[in-house]
Amino acid sequence: MRHIQIVILLSGALSVFIGACGTVPSPPPTVAIGTFNIEWLGDGIEPEQKPRTEEDYQAIATLIAGSGVNVLAVQEIENDSALRRLLRYLPGWQGMLGRGGHRQNVGVLYDSTVQCRPIGDYYPLAVNPERNRAGFVAECRKGPFDWLMMVVHLKSSSRYDSTDELRRQAIEQRRQQAAILRRWADSVLQNSREQDVLIVGDFNDYPRRSRQPTLGALEQDSALVFLTAGMTSCLDHRRNAIDHIVASLSAARRWIADRRRMVNHQAMLPPRFADRISDHCLVVGEFELQTPDND
Repeated sequence: MRHIQIVILLSGALSVFIGACGTVPSPPPTVAIGTFNIEWLGDGIEPEQKPRTEEDYQAIATLIAGSGVNVLAVQEIENDSALRRLLRYLPGWQGMLGRGGHRQNVGVLYDSTVQCRPIGDYYPLAVNPERNRAGFVAECRKGPFDWLMMVVHLKSSSRYDSTDELRRQAIEQRRQQAAILRRWADSVLQNSREQDVLIVGDFNDYPRRSRQPTLGALEQDSALVFLTAGMTSCLDHRRNAIDHIVASLSAARRWIADRRRMVNHQAMLPPRFADRISDHCLVVGEFELQTPDND
């Protein structure tokens, strides 16, 4: 009964949500790229940080499939078993997962309209390997648009940083990670033919922060654009969102600004259901596919 309730609620809410998105003029053919921190998605083997039932996994899959996304950067995935457990409810989808995040790995899910292949873990991003996660790089294509994508989950400033020194270290590590990502993107753009680069994931911060900014290295790079700057958190609209899509200038020219959206399951479902999905919301944007490939 609980399973029927949550799937019916989600399916109905998503049909209204997608219908509202469709009130704007029809865009050209697109690829929808998003990011979703699924909050301790486990493999079902005890001990579980966030125990979930099979019905919870199906609800997460319903949310993903109903969002319209084609390629989804994911964070906080325990292992391949956890990923496969989710993919069982996403027919036609495939996934790949990094190995550089201990029990909180990052990866990519993609549907049958997209081709993706793994490049591998990017360990320089784990500036403190015991506390940070590596990035994960994949190469994807849909139609004339191919891009290189780094999936990230940057260092958080959380309740586990229980002292001023730990909080200072968290901020400094995130600054270092932003600088590393800038160097990686600049290196790709300057030393390869690939001009379409995306950095997608949970940045644990937001651009244009006035106090203790940590993403300045990325913001100040004239070759990169925060496409999701200005979005607010689905948990508290007084706060800025921390899940983002950053693009090189070439990729940003394909961006359709009015198709940017946050799929707010927190507003779609009663708290007892919403909390089973994640404490983040899925962020998605669309890139047009009419322009010929430039690289």
